[in-house]
Amino acid sequence: MAQNPSLTSERFHDLDAVRGLALLLGVALHTSMSFIEPQVWLLKDDSASAGLGVLFYVIHMFRMTTFFVMAGFFAHMLMEKRGLGGFIKNRLIRVGAPLAIFWPIVFASIIAVMIIAFAPPPGAPAVPAAPPPPLSAKTFPLTHLWFLYALLWLYGGAIVLKLVTDLLRIGGVLGRMFDAVVGCLTRTDLMGVVLILPAFAALSANPAWLMWFGIPTPDTGVILNTPALAGFTTAFVFGWFLHRSPDLLGHLAQRWWAHLPAAMLGTVICLNMVGLTPVITPVKGSEHPLYLALYLLTGWSWTLGLIGAAHAFLKRENPVLRYLSDASYWIYILHIPVVMGLQLATRHVAAPAELKFAAILLATVMIGLFTYQFMVRYSFIGAILNGRRRKAKPAPKGQATLIGDRA
Repeated sequence: MAQNPSLTSERFHDLDAVRGLALLLGVALHTSMSFIEPQVWLLKDDSASAGLGVLFYVIHMFRMTTFFVMAGFFAHMLMEKRGLGGFIKNRLIRVGAPLAIFWPIVFASIIAVMIIAFAPPPGAPAVPAAPPPPLSAKTFPLTHLWFLYALLWLYGGAIVLKLVTDLLRIGGVLGRMFDAVVGCLTRTDLMGVVLILPAFAALSANPAWLMWFGIPTPDTGVILNTPALAGFTTAFVFGWFLHRSPDLLGHLAQRWWAHLPAAMLGTVICLNMVGLTPVITPVKGSEHPLYLALYLLTGWSWTLGLIGAAHAFLKRENPVLRYLSDASYWIYILHIPVVMGLQLATRHVAAPAELKFAAILLATVMIGLFTYQFMVRYSFIGAILNGRRRKAKPAPKGQATLIGDRA
C-alpha cells in the first residue's frame, strides 16, 4: 500500500494519549501490588484488597502489549520521517540515554528503600541479610526500565531488517505483501487470533508458567524471556504495519464497540477460570490451552479496543491530554522509588487498602507532575525525553500565548 505522505508529519494526539495511558497505568499497577494477598511485591501492606488484585490482573493483561503496538507505530513513522540515520540518532537519545542515565539512580533508590524497610527496630540487634545473588546475565536487575532495554533490541532488529531488505532490494515487495495480509486480517477481525500465536506457543512450552500473571515481566536478566520476546515483538511489528496502512486505524475506530465489550467479557471468564486470588504455583502452559488462548485474546481485545476508541474520540488535540502524554514518560521513570517510599511509610497505617492505594497513586502522580513542570519540561532532561522546549515569552497585550511550544 502506498504510504500516505501526511502520516510522516501528522501528530497523532489519540495514539499519544494511548501510549501515555499505558505508562500511567503502570503506576497504578505497581501501586496496587503491596495490597495483594499473597505477597507478590517487595513490600507488603497490612491491609489487603481482592479488588486491587483484580485491578492488577486486568491492567497486566493488556498494558505492555498496547505500549509496544504504539512503539512500533511511532517507530515506523519516525523511520519514514527521518530516515535510517535520523531514526538511530533519535532512538539513542530518547531511549538509550534515559536507560543509561536513570537506571543507576532508580536502582540505587530502590536499594535505599529496601535497606530502610528491612532495618531492625532501634535497639534491636541487626540480623545479617542474605547475600544478593551473584550478578550475571540472568540476574541483572533491569527494574521497571526493562521496557527501554527491550525497545533498543526491537529497534536494532528493525534497523537490521531494513538494511538487509534494502541491500537485497526486496523491501518494497515484502512490505506490500505484509500490508495486504495485515490489512485483510484486521478488516475481517481475525487479527487477534493470529497475533496471539507467538506468545501462545512460547507460554505453552513454558514448564513453570504463573498463569495468573500472564506474560512474565522481563525485568531481570539481559536476555528477555521467550514469552515476553514473542508477545512484545509481535505487538511492535503489528504497530509498525498499522502505521503503513492508515485506513486500518479507521477500521479499529469503527469496531471499538465490539472489541471492548469482548475484552470485558473475556476478563470475567478468565477470572472465573483462574480465581480472584493470585496463584503463585507454577504450571505447564500446555496443560491450560483454553485459558491461555482466552487470556491472550482478551488482552488483544483490550488493546485493539482502546486504540480504536481513542482514534474515534480523541483525534483532536486536548491540552490536558497533551500535557499528560508528555509528562507520562518522566512520571513512569520516576515512579517506582516514590511508590515504594510511600508504601513503606503507610504500610502499617490503619486504613482501608483502597484508600491508601488512592492516596499513594495520587501523591506519586502529583510529585511526577510537579517535578516534570519545574525540573524537567524545559531542562536538558526534558530535551532528552521529549525534545527541546522553550518557555513562551509574554505575549503583547491582546495577543494569545501558546505555552510550551516544541522547539
